[in-house]
Amino acid sequence: MHKLEEYHLIYTFDLPSNGRNIVFSNMRAVECEGWHGQQTTHPFLVFIKAWIFFLLLHPDDDECDGPSAKALCGSNADCHNTVGSYYCTCKAGYFHPSKQRNFTDSRHCEDEDECNGTFTQTPCDANADCHNTEGSYYCACKAGYFHPSKQRNFTDGRGCEDEDECDGPSAQTPCDANTNCHNTVGSYYCTCEAGYFHPDKLSNFTDGRGCEDLIHLRPNSSSFADIDSFAKVSTTSLLKFCNTSSTEFFKLVSNFMEVMENYAIAAARNLHHQQKAEFSSNNLEISMQAIRNSTIPNDNRLKLSTGNNSLNIGWKSVAGKENFDVAAVVLIWYKHLGSLMEPNLMEGCENESKLGLNSDIVSAAVTNTGRSHLLEPVTLTFGNKKPTDKRAKCVFWNSSNFSWSTQGCQLVEFNARYTVCNCTHLTSFAVLMALDVIEGNDAHNLDLITLVGVIVSLVCLALSVLTFTLCRALKSIRTTIHTHLCISLFLAQLLFIFGIDKFEYQTLCAVIAGFLHYFFLACFSWMLLEGVQLYLMLVKVFNAKSMRPTYMYLFGYGCPLIIVGISAAVYSQGYGTKEHCWLDLNSGFISAFLAPVCVIILVNGGFFIMTVLKLAEKFSSVNPDMGQLKKIRVFTFTAVAQLCLLGCTWIFGMLHFQKETIVMTYIFTVINSLQGMFIFILHCLLNKQVRDEYANYFHRFYQLKKDSKYSEFSTSSTQGLKSVHETGM
Repeated sequence: MHKLEEYHLIYTFDLPSNGRNIVFSNMRAVECEGWHGQQTTHPFLVFIKAWIFFLLLHPDDDECDGPSAKALCGSNADCHNTVGSYYCTCKAGYFHPSKQRNFTDSRHCEDEDECNGTFTQTPCDANADCHNTEGSYYCACKAGYFHPSKQRNFTDGRGCEDEDECDGPSAQTPCDANTNCHNTVGSYYCTCEAGYFHPDKLSNFTDGRGCEDLIHLRPNSSSFADIDSFAKVSTTSLLKFCNTSSTEFFKLVSNFMEVMENYAIAAARNLHHQQKAEFSSNNLEISMQAIRNSTIPNDNRLKLSTGNNSLNIGWKSVAGKENFDVAAVVLIWYKHLGSLMEPNLMEGCENESKLGLNSDIVSAAVTNTGRSHLLEPVTLTFGNKKPTDKRAKCVFWNSSNFSWSTQGCQLVEFNARYTVCNCTHLTSFAVLMALDVIEGNDAHNLDLITLVGVIVSLVCLALSVLTFTLCRALKSIRTTIHTHLCISLFLAQLLFIFGIDKFEYQTLCAVIAGFLHYFFLACFSWMLLEGVQLYLMLVKVFNAKSMRPTYMYLFGYGCPLIIVGISAAVYSQGYGTKEHCWLDLNSGFISAFLAPVCVIILVNGGFFIMTVLKLAEKFSSVNPDMGQLKKIRVFTFTAVAQLCLLGCTWIFGMLHFQKETIVMTYIFTVINSLQGMFIFILHCLLNKQVRDEYANYFHRFYQLKKDSKYSEFSTSSTQGLKSVHETGM
């Protein structure tokens, strides 16, 4: 057995070199009885004792303790001692030239430029500037941005936000008086208020200068470029007005047109004898001419044109006297002023109906100082913006009371395309016209009724065509007529709903109008054939095949083609207008459709009257063909109902286009859009034979569906027999 004993040893080392005594106590030792009964000491304890003794005799020198550390690593690094050595690490914001984290060479740490992104990404966001410092950095927001902490310099990593320069107190707003401030990301810009302009005629600016009153704006010279620049700045400022009925607005408009006339006449005075000059831009169009040295041309009159407007005036009215150095006349078309000057202002217009501006606004000016009382009237011709047959008024702008006035102007000629006026004075002119425009809820309701009604009609017409085509029991001359009537009306309404408003494409619009004209005429042609067929059925002793299909097709589709061809050859401009792809309603061209329709309605009405009288005569006598007579009576009833339906539709349509009362408009829209549904009801749902065919079809469909439940049990031999039976093989 081993005998273990524990005891304490005390070791004392006397080190004369530093005078220290080291005492180790409570050290554990183990006495072991080992081989041959000898006592030994554990080897590990012997090693530990020797190592401790070595350290005590040779202690480690701490290089980082004392002033030598700064010399070793430099002031921008930290020194770290190790057993028998040391190493350095750069402080935050510095780096070693070797780019090593730990080093012991003699090179010192250098400042790291955090802003150039050599080692890391720039610590400041895109809206801030980065500034490097010795061992660090700081961020500063760019102009137009601010830091959430409101500090000028920061290093917290938060980004800068856009500063709304326009949202501060009025004293701090960067834009001056009579301007509007507009914030942008990182910046802002100023614009002049309505009725003001920038001294440099800039639209957007940040120079801090205020805007001036538009009443003081003048062109720099009488050159076309300066006049156009003046017109552009003035129009831009006038377009900003919210209240275009204010006295301030009308005062500025009057001043604008007066300045334009004066500077344009000044430009015209520089022309040579009988020289004509023209200028056009996005804002205006000017035409002018001059004569010199009291020399009046032989024709005594001249004509100037701008856009769709023209002026015809005598040279004596231009000069105003027999002896003159230069006599000049100017015609100016303001391209954007019409949108601002469409007021309901007329002198004493309290009892007037709604008026609208139906022409461009033009100014006419002459060198004659007595332009308010000319020797002879001038003739002004205006192109109408909206073709209409409503009454027109020739008016001029009265700058004394800021309104349109008819004094001294009278209407000479008027049609759908242009208006001719005579005036005894010169100023700014236009044409006012009574407008009957459907607006607001009525316009929305009518559009919705038309869309829903036409869709329902298209579905019903398609069902009617399928019924007349697929039901063999219904095959007859009469159902053939019904089929082609439905096809014509289907194509007409389909084209109507998709093409009536394609007026922005002039050629396409004209083509659509031509096809609409053709298809609607085809509808009435087939209606006339139905009247003829009914009449022949009765007078030809019920010979239903008295009309040959070839002749029917030639008449039903050929006659409308001839009418449309002649109409297009005579007046092709009548197809398509600026507002809809239909016939021109104001030039009388609509008669190319209404005249044939009225003739067909009258002829058909005569046929139906004779048919009804003949039918009454047959019923008054005892006739063995009573069943056939009843059939003809039903046919006659549906045909008369159809004629009344379609005929009344276009009668309401005529009233709609001429008076356009809201009641007539609703009636026309409802009946016209539902024509297909009414035809389906008359010729299908109210026809007993058609109803019987529908019933048989649904019965066969139900039976087929019922039998299909057992089809899966069919044998292959049965299928083979069926195949042989069907193919004959």
